[in-house]
Amino acid sequence: MTVYSIGLGPGDHELLTIKAKRILEESDIVVVPQSDSKGRSVAKEIILNYINKSKIFMYYIPMTNDKEELSRRYQELAEIIRRHCSEGKKVCYVTMGDPTIYSTSNYLTERLKKLNIQVKHIPGISSVNAASTLLGVPLCIKGENFGVYEMPSSTEKAVEFINRHPTTVFMKVDRRLPVLIEAIKKVSPRSAYLAKRLGLEDEEVYDLLNGGAPKEGVYLSIAVIKK
Repeated sequence: MTVYSIGLGPGDHELLTIKAKRILEESDIVVVPQSDSKGRSVAKEIILNYINKSKIFMYYIPMTNDKEELSRRYQELAEIIRRHCSEGKKVCYVTMGDPTIYSTSNYLTERLKKLNIQVKHIPGISSVNAASTLLGVPLCIKGENFGVYEMPSSTEKAVEFINRHPTTVFMKVDRRLPVLIEAIKKVSPRSAYLAKRLGLEDEEVYDLLNGGAPKEGVYLSIAVIKK
């Protein structure tokens, strides 16, 4: 049995690969993990541009640090997918960005493999790539490197990460925005930008060195800092 893990990109429905579009269209069931208990889902809005909503199976995975609860949810979803596969249905599941970068797909894939289900990943454009191209800021040039981190909770750790690389990317900034702003003040980098909701109608970019930070943290946000 084989299922497909599809990266949907940062938000713009035109940033899917042709292969991802084909597999979505060929699938009998498209699983969409959702973190909003009310059923709102950016991923769902993206795929509705390509498939009928009758194919979509929504599954709620809450945003929580309760590891036992999350493990139970992923295991239950894996069992549901296995049942559909055993019935001869072609199943895929989707994730924002790329399925191997800070993605719920990683946890689900792990459990599916334990159930002897093969998983094939279809890459998606990550927010890392989308942010750098939107800003026109190279992530690295010859002889350089760059680092990608989940936004830490301490200013000291953020400063440490920024000082490691010519370019540093922080994903999942959200409510840790004050930590980022404080770290930038201490480092005084050449440039520092925060991009939110890439590829969506309310996409916005903030120049953090010139007082352009939002008043509060925003969901689906990413920072690109040049030392």
